[in-house]
Amino acid sequence: MAKQKTQKSQEFLQQNHHNHNDVDDDPPPACLKGRFDNFKGISVKSKDIKWSNDTDFENRLTASLKHWKATNVRGVWFRVELEHSSIVPILAKKKFVFHHAQPTYVMMTRWLPKDEPNQLPGYATNYVGVGGFVLNAKNELLVIQEKFAKKPHWKLPGGHADAGEDLAETAKREVLEETGIETEFVSVICFRHWHNYRHGQSDIYFVCHLKPLTHKIKPCPHEIAASQWMDLDTFESHPAVSTMNRYIVESFRNNLMCKNSLLPRKVNSHDKPGEEHLYYSVHPVQNGFHKTELH
Repeated sequence: MAKQKTQKSQEFLQQNHHNHNDVDDDPPPACLKGRFDNFKGISVKSKDIKWSNDTDFENRLTASLKHWKATNVRGVWFRVELEHSSIVPILAKKKFVFHHAQPTYVMMTRWLPKDEPNQLPGYATNYVGVGGFVLNAKNELLVIQEKFAKKPHWKLPGGHADAGEDLAETAKREVLEETGIETEFVSVICFRHWHNYRHGQSDIYFVCHLKPLTHKIKPCPHEIAASQWMDLDTFESHPAVSTMNRYIVESFRNNLMCKNSLLPRKVNSHDKPGEEHLYYSVHPVQNGFHKTELH
C-alpha cells in the first residue's frame, strides 16, 4: 500500500511540477523572452526585450500569449519600466491587469487558464512600522511631538521600515533621525496589528526597547515640534499620551516583572542556502534586559 501511494505521488509530481525547459522548448521567433518559475508562470521585463514600435510589440505579445497558452503557462508577470509606459494600454487591451506600481515601473499580470481560478498572489498587504522605547538610567523616556500632528501629543519616536531593513535597525535609524540620539537594540517589547491603515492596507507596529548611547537631544527641524526626556511615570499618566502608548509602558513593566524578553535569533534559510533569517521568540532574562547576539 505504501509503495502504491509513493508511486502515485511521484506520478502527481511529474504531472504538476514545472521544469523550466518544459514550457519553452521551441518558442516561435516572435515570442517574448522571460524567466519561468516553479508554478508554470513566466516573468517578462520590458527592459530585457526589444520591439520596433507599438504595433510590433502588440503582434509579438499576441504570438507569445498563443504560445504560452499552448504550452500550459499559467500566470504571466509583465514588468513595464517607466520609459516603456506606452505599452501599458496594449497590455490592458490583452486583458492584463495592474498588480502593483513603484516609482520606476508598473507590474501587470494575466492568468491564462480558463478552468482554474487565479492563483497569482496579491501584492504586499502590510506596512511595517517601528517605535523606539528609549529609556535612560534616570528612568526617563525619550518622547516627541510631531510637527504635523492633528493635535499636540507625546509619543515614541519611530517610523516605517525601509525595504530589507531589520526591526532593530529601523528603530535605531528612526530615533537618530528624529531626535539625534544614538542607541543600541535591547529587545522587542510588543507589537500591534492594525487594519485599514493606509490605502486599505494593514499595519504592523513593533516597539523596540533601546538603550541610549548619547543623551543630548537634537530634534529634526522638519518633522519634530518638540522632544524631551520625560519621567516614565509622568509619561504613563500624562493627559497628552494615547491609550496605546500607555499600554506600551504597561507591556514594558510586565516584561520586567515576568523577566521575559522578545529577542531575535539568526536561523538558516530553508530555501536560500547561505542566508539567515531572524526569528523572534520569548527568552528568559536573568540580569535585566540583556543584549542580543546581533551586536
